[in-house]
Amino acid sequence: MFLAQQIVLAFSLLSSINAARHKRSCKVSSSIEPSSTIDPNGLFASSLDDATSLNRLAAVQSIAVTSAMSGSSTTIATSTTTTASSSNTASNEARAAGKAGIGWPAQEKDAAPVSQFFSPNSTVSWWFDWNKNWNQGVLTSDGVQVEGEFIPMIFGANYLNNSDTFQEGFTEVMGYNEPDHKSDTVSQYMEPSEAAEVWKTQIVQIHQQYPNVKIHSPVMASNRQWLIDWFDAICPDNSASDGWGDCEYKPDYVSAHMYNTNVEYFKNTLTSFQKDFGLPLILSEFACHEFSDNPPQPSTNQVSAFMQETMEWLDQQEWVVKYAWFGVARDLQWLFGVYETNRLMDTAGTLTSLGRQYMNGGKKA
Repeated sequence: MFLAQQIVLAFSLLSSINAARHKRSCKVSSSIEPSSTIDPNGLFASSLDDATSLNRLAAVQSIAVTSAMSGSSTTIATSTTTTASSSNTASNEARAAGKAGIGWPAQEKDAAPVSQFFSPNSTVSWWFDWNKNWNQGVLTSDGVQVEGEFIPMIFGANYLNNSDTFQEGFTEVMGYNEPDHKSDTVSQYMEPSEAAEVWKTQIVQIHQQYPNVKIHSPVMASNRQWLIDWFDAICPDNSASDGWGDCEYKPDYVSAHMYNTNVEYFKNTLTSFQKDFGLPLILSEFACHEFSDNPPQPSTNQVSAFMQETMEWLDQQEWVVKYAWFGVARDLQWLFGVYETNRLMDTAGTLTSLGRQYMNGGKKA
């Protein structure tokens, strides 16, 4: 599906737990099974085979979101964050300190449903749409106010200087989305060395234009080694042991996607990942889901328990800066195969019980 504008929006082609290593259900408060070791070459302990990858790709759609085709310049709209009323000040301050966020597919076109995640008592504090802005040309936003912080993304290496504008007032920017994935249609693959050379130029430009903005690293689909090689290329004289030291090209945060169904494996894998890269972590996509051949669908109760335990743990880790559950869409196709029991919103745009739980800090409302 395409809009009138043009950029490719990709969603994750991510590996999770392999059926031979993990039980295919949302496993809560359990230890890692003996064979569930951390794969040094990937964020996850397994990867999709070619057939599964092709099936996954077939589900992915493209979307156009740059103003280049419109023939007119983009008007800067008001900032995402509005001033809270005095009665909501305390709850908004609590939300601002929270880590939870959401990703809203730009294929949904309309920004209005997003606003309900940022009610005064919600702990959800931020959101993104895989693009550089939301109400400056990407989404329909007339009369819409969203109280949460919007974080732009530089989806691919050639999008920093395209005609889209960054969201007014932005304080962070997300790096390339899954450049380790080889596809002509759903991602912009680059070799780590190539991406590093482009990155070094771009991060200098960002620091010059926006000196106070925090920068997220590229986020992998599955290949941890890609990211290792990329860091080695941008900071050859430094290491993760000291957070890449004084390297002028290092990002402020390292980013990850994580789809699996075993809580203990989730914890251990992310802990290992963060230690490998030595920077505070942004988990920009996660859900109780496993990408494997014909896995059983976890029940609503299993997903709820998985959410509660993982969110509690993520909130306790000082090195976790932000995280975002994947499951916010009305149209089933924009879940890209993720189990529907992960939905935070139903087909009518109404919050599900899991959505209300997510807004309540992972605790059942």
